[in-house]
Amino acid sequence: MKKYEAVFILDPRRVENNGEAFSAEIEDAIRSLGGTVVRSVCLEKRVFARPIGKNKTGIYWDYVMECGPEAVAALHDKFRLNQTVLRLVVFEYVEGQDDDVFKPRDEHDRVVRDENFQENFDRDERPSRSSREER
Repeated sequence: MKKYEAVFILDPRRVENNGEAFSAEIEDAIRSLGGTVVRSVCLEKRVFARPIGKNKTGIYWDYVMECGPEAVAALHDKFRLNQTVLRLVVFEYVEGQDDDVFKPRDEHDRVVRDENFQENFDRDERPSRSSREER
């Protein structure tokens, strides 16, 4: 059995409480297909860069599961026509690939601050449009 990562985007108008009950249905479906759920995380409600149909937001759920490839195809078939699921994508899971995503926010912000981003950047050293046009 291989490890897969499945990302579900749920319609927030069709679920309550960030889709906790629907998430339990998804986990039951994975188990009924012979898989085991290693991790399930709600990534909260997010705004889309481009709308999906008439939806501008969605609730993201991330699952890591161990199952066979036939179970992945069956999972797609099971939720393909479900109107609560806006999108479903499944990837092969690689250990450690998403360690940065699930770090606590404070640690991530500290790393960005320690790099002194933009402190060494001085706008006066860059040529401006007006100085180029004068030449």
